[in-house]
Order: sequence, then structure tokens, then C-alpha cells
Amino acid sequence: MITDRCHHPLVKDLAWLVEGHYIERDFDLQPYWLDDVNERLLWLDKHPDAIVSALAACKSHFLGSYFETLFSFAIEQLSVLKIHLEHFQIESEGKTLGEVDMLVETPDGELHQFEIAIKFYLERPDLFPHDWIGPNKNDSLLKKVTRAREHQLIILQTSEGSAAIEAIAEGRNPQASLLIFGRLYVSLDSKDKVIEWLNQIEHGGWIRVSQVALLAPFFSDFFILQKPHWLSVPCISDNFPFNSLQYAYNLVGEFLFDSRPKHVLLKPTFNTTDQIYRNVFIVPDTW
Repeated sequence: MITDRCHHPLVKDLAWLVEGHYIERDFDLQPYWLDDVNERLLWLDKHPDAIVSALAACKSHFLGSYFETLFSFAIEQLSVLKIHLEHFQIESEGKTLGEVDMLVETPDGELHQFEIAIKFYLERPDLFPHDWIGPNKNDSLLKKVTRAREHQLIILQTSEGSAAIEAIAEGRNPQASLLIFGRLYVSLDSKDKVIEWLNQIEHGGWIRVSQVALLAPFFSDFFILQKPHWLSVPCISDNFPFNSLQYAYNLVGEFLFDSRPKHVLLKPTFNTTDQIYRNVFIVPDTW
């Protein structure tokens, strides 16, 4: 994958976006990336000033804002799509009815509204139908998709929305698409589930801190990932600051002061057939 060939953290995350790691996708971006997109990413990896400047101009430290900036850069610099509007509010009588994340035009003249998001959801079947929830438990995949499809993605179908883009649309009706990037994390509360998880690569996993020993036969070290770099695997070097998994129980004390789940990267042991670094959320036992 192109992310494996990049080293700069911002470019690695940009490459991860271009690769297309979706939870929900209504629109296929792949045909619209420039033919030499990989070469451009590798060049940007050696000359990252443009992406560094774009992120520096983003005043928010939130993961969502970081991703939106990456997405905007990717569409503008690495695709054949033309951006007409970004974060455009639809208003009526002084009230904001909704916001359009992005309105783009394809080379053949089609208009598309994008509602984009970056999300990381953990599996909790006991909370069905909200069985995929965010680490802070206030968000769910069902809640996000429902809100998008019942509100954001129909805003341009209203009279106010249609009027707001009339000059751009010139009689064309934009197609609305939801694009949720991110990763799903399955429960690892038994040895069998851990082994089953190791036999697939598309999902992350989550585990309670008192059960971390279930991971010990397969992973030797861990590294706590900090926002906003939850997307791609960081550039691993010989002096990368991993911590030994056998001391992961020290996290119990950390949870006493900060109960938020810890997003970690796991380093596989050398005696396992799976040599892929894995993403896992370690959560307090009360989560």
C-alpha cells in the first residue's frame, strides 16, 4: 500500500485517505484520483510544505477538523473533481437549517454533495441497535448515519437549499453521498475471539484492561496513539518508543486519572505468522 512507502505523518494520513478506508460509502472516489496520485504522494512525502501549511491553517485541534482539512486537500490537489463549496450553511430567516460539507463537480458535469466524517466505532452487541459506538459512548454508527440521511443529505432538496446553490447548479440536481471513513473494532473478550480477529485484517479490536493478558501470546509491545493520528500506522523505526505489553497493567493506574479509552498500536511477536501491526482500544473495566 502507498501508506507503507510514505514517512511524513501528515502524508501517511493523506495516503490512508486516498486508499479508501470506509465504514459507509455512497460514492466511489477511486476513479477520480489523478492517474499519478501515488507518485504525487511520494513527492509530497519528501516536500511536505503544502500539506503542513494546510494543516497549520486549521485552527481546530479536533480529529474531525483535521480529517476535513486532509479531505479538502486531497480533493483539490489529488483529484479531478472541482470543489464549488465547502462547509456552506443553508439559512432561512436568519436561522441555519443545515450545512453542506462539500459540493463538487465531476469532469462530465455532474454535481455531488458530500457529507464526510471520520469515525472509530467499537462493537457492543448488548446495546443493539446502537451496537457500534464511539469510544466515549455518546455516538453510534446508527445515530450518525440516520442523522446524515434524514437531515444533511436532503438539505439541498429543500427550497432554501436549492435556492442557495441555484447559480452553481444551473438546473442540475446534486446527488447526495455519505462518506464515513474510519475503522470498526470488534470485541476481544476471549482467546477464541482474539484468534478469529488475527485471521482478518479489516477490523481493529477492543479489550478491557483486565483482559490484556489475552493479547500477550501474540503481541510484544504497544504504543499509545495520540489524536489526530489515529488513521495510518506511524512510521516504525528501530528506536520507535514502544512499551512492553507485559507492563500494560500500568494503564490501570492511568484510567484512575483519565477514564477515556486508550487507542494503541500493537507490535506482533516475532514467533507469530501475523506480522501486521494492529489497532486496539484498551478500555477501563467499567466501560
